[in-house]
Amino acid sequence: MTSETQAAASDLQELTDRDAVYRHAFEGQPLDPEIRRRVRERAARITEEIQLTRGLADDETFQKLLGDDDEEP
Repeated sequence: MTSETQAAASDLQELTDRDAVYRHAFEGQPLDPEIRRRVRERAARITEEIQLTRGLADDETFQKLLGDDDEEP
C-alpha cells in the first residue's frame, strides 16, 4: 500500500468515525468500542502534538483565551 493509499484510507476511516460519533451524540445511537478507541487515540496524538509545538497553557492563560471569544472586534 502506498503512502497516498494509506492516507486516503485513513481519511475515509476518520470520516466514518466522525459520522458514527455524530450519530451517537445527536441521535443517541450506540458507539462501537473500536470507534471510541480510535477517536481517543487520535485525540491523544493531536493533544500531544499541540503540547509539543505550543507548550502547556496554565489555567490563567486558558481562561484568557476563552474570554477572547466574548470580546467584540
